[in-house]
Amino acid sequence: MKSGTGKHKIMSEVLNKALKTKVMDSVKDEISSVLDVSTDKMTAQQAIVYAQIAKAIKGDKSAFEAISNTVKQEMPEEEKAFCVEVKVVE
Repeated sequence: MKSGTGKHKIMSEVLNKALKTKVMDSVKDEISSVLDVSTDKMTAQQAIVYAQIAKAIKGDKSAFEAISNTVKQEMPEEEKAFCVEVKVVE
């Protein structure tokens, strides 16, 4: 096993654990000042997403672009419209 792979695994485990932790009240207060969301059991992962949305609402272009790009990636391809013409022959 390469040493870089082991470090990546440890880093991934630490990040995943940290993202599941609850956030401090000061973070919750900042988010709830912009968004009307329940912050009672907010995790770090949720706080990051809400903070990005709050930044976009306040006019941060980079935050808006990050959200737009993420939403575009998750949206299924739109169905293409088609037209069918039916003629009745007697």
